[in-house]
Amino acid sequence: FFIQFLTPATRSEASKVNIVINEIMYHSPTEFEGEEYIELYNRGKTPVDVSGWKFTKGIVYTFPLSTIIEPNSYLVVCRVLDDFQATFGHKIPALGNFLGVLRNSGERITLSDHTGETIDSVKYTDRSPWPVGTDGYSASLERICPTASSEALNWAPAPLPTDGRSPSGTPGRQNATYS
Repeated sequence: FFIQFLTPATRSEASKVNIVINEIMYHSPTEFEGEEYIELYNRGKTPVDVSGWKFTKGIVYTFPLSTIIEPNSYLVVCRVLDDFQATFGHKIPALGNFLGVLRNSGERITLSDHTGETIDSVKYTDRSPWPVGTDGYSASLERICPTASSEALNWAPAPLPTDGRSPSGTPGRQNATYS
């Protein structure tokens, strides 16, 4: 019979696997790169301190000290925070500004913890089997099930906006395609 008591550090290590890349706006219909974003989701039951974590592929961004993602909560990392907030509002938990741009043709995005260990990685493209509705047609790329793999079959486009010109997506809330 074995009992393991988790210290705060051990709990943090165990819970970090609950952070996933959950939504990507990589090709805005306006071609305005300032609207690009990546959303993270904490699918776990405990808060996760992502201070010092960074995107090591795709974009350049390091999370500042005291950055915590609460359980069942979202955090958006924007290319240009002011542009994101002008489009989606100020109530969404968001940080910025990341360096680089998300390639419209696709690329790998990798999130790593403060030690360099990969936490989650997504390699999207603008061709099948990836959804093509996300490639400049207004929709973000949404993870269907946050507990499933990051392969193409687990991603779908957000519903298109009625005006066809505004970027659509669900930053800061459950994905429209969630299942």
